[in-house]
Amino acid sequence: MHHLATLSGTGSLLTREAASAVATYRIAIYRHTSGPQQGVTVTQGVLATAPWAVVAARNDGSAILMLDTGEAVDVRFVDLGASDTTAIFILTGKLPAF
Repeated sequence: MHHLATLSGTGSLLTREAASAVATYRIAIYRHTSGPQQGVTVTQGVLATAPWAVVAARNDGSAILMLDTGEAVDVRFVDLGASDTTAIFILTGKLPAF
C-alpha cells in the first residue's frame, strides 16, 4: 500500500442518539498498489473523545466526525482503542480533501 496522507486535528463527533463531543482524531489514507484491490483507497483512523460518546457511536454503528476544516465525514467504529475514551474507525463515505 502507498501512504497518501495523514490528517489529524480536533473536531466533533456527532451520533444519532447523543449530543456532540469534542474529538481528537488521526486518519491515515492509503491506496492499494497491487493485487485485486489495486487503486482502491482505504482509510483507518483513531480518535479520542468522551467515554459516553465512544459508547453511543459504537452502539449506533456509525457517526459523523466533523473535522477541524469544517468538513463532515461518515465513520464506522471497528474496534475500541486502548482506553475507554478511544476508538478505531474507518471512513464509510466520501474522503476528506487532502
